[in-house]
Amino acid sequence: MRLAKSSEKETSVINCERRSGQTKDLRRRAENRLEEKEKTRRADAEDRITASETKRLLQELQVHQIELEMQNEELQRSRAKAEALLDQYTDLYDFAPVGYFTLDRDGAIRRVNLTGARLLGLERKRLTGRRFGFFVSEADRPAFKAFLQKTFTGKNWEFCELTLPRERISPLFVRIEAEVSKDVRECRAVVLDVTEHHQAAVERDRLIEELQQALAKVNLLSGLLPICARCKNIRDDQGYWSQVETYISAHSEATFTHGLCPECTAKLYPRFGKTKEATP
Repeated sequence: MRLAKSSEKETSVINCERRSGQTKDLRRRAENRLEEKEKTRRADAEDRITASETKRLLQELQVHQIELEMQNEELQRSRAKAEALLDQYTDLYDFAPVGYFTLDRDGAIRRVNLTGARLLGLERKRLTGRRFGFFVSEADRPAFKAFLQKTFTGKNWEFCELTLPRERISPLFVRIEAEVSKDVRECRAVVLDVTEHHQAAVERDRLIEELQQALAKVNLLSGLLPICARCKNIRDDQGYWSQVETYISAHSEATFTHGLCPECTAKLYPRFGKTKEATP
């Protein structure tokens, strides 16, 4: 009896444990299924969100791409315009009728246009770094040095005229005008060829000097001349009387030759006068 009851009790316990294990297993599987459903639902939602987001992002990228293309076109136009302006500036700078120089405090050449290089007689690439004063005549170098110092210490345009010697040909006369930059590190100079003007001025001065010398040799006869009514002698400034030809010769470059007029010839030499009158 006791054995039978003990066996039944054990069987009941085993059945309970079995039912409990089945319940736990069922719950676990239910939880797993719920988790799978949640994953599926989230995946579907993510798929829907991802598709919408992808479409939105694609549209944003397309709009951004168009914006970049428009910006690129604008940059291309700006670049073309800048290059055209640069070419125009280069032409104006290089082919200007005057020389453009950028000089530092020591007079070293930092930049120069083609006209300036032609004035100095060297290629532009060989002028960079060389001092402008090297090309100035020795007599004018102190004036050029003072001109540079005045340019860098002042705020206004300064100018001076210099002589640039050249080999085997006549020297070049130039007028240089310069103004210091805002940072006072360099000055921008304009060099003008004034050789023809200088030669014209020299020729003008020569002609003036010759004219003055000629005028100095000529004494003009002007004013009232006291002259004798009978002998025709003239009284000078010192009160002395002299013949007309003597007075005029002393006061001008005129010279005299002597001869006889017809009336005097007839009076002094009547025979010659009558013979002349009788001649048909």
